[in-house]
Amino acid sequence: MTIRRIAVAAGAVALTGGVLLAGAGSASADTKGKHHSAVGGEVGTSHVARWTTTYYDGVAWNATVFVDYGRSGAWTKCSDGHETYGPLVGPGTWLWGGDCYNHGSIVDYGWYDG
Repeated sequence: MTIRRIAVAAGAVALTGGVLLAGAGSASADTKGKHHSAVGGEVGTSHVARWTTTYYDGVAWNATVFVDYGRSGAWTKCSDGHETYGPLVGPGTWLWGGDCYNHGSIVDYGWYDG
């Protein structure tokens, strides 16, 4: 992805109020980083300072997340082994989400650091 495309994508996210869902991408070479399972409240590890799950039904989830520094993105692992990654985002409050539609049920979810 070129710098210009990244800037345009970041601008579009800023205009939509910081909503990013993790169902858009699959694991790729640029999504390496440590995975962290979702934990509520004050997290205090890595780049995610606060995490509040706002929806979870076993197949889909949403959370309000505060990234205090660096870059992090949403991560979802499904029962068939499929993993999805949301885009890496910088500091701010974000609405993240993911799902396992057509891939079974959620085995784990959280974030990855990039």
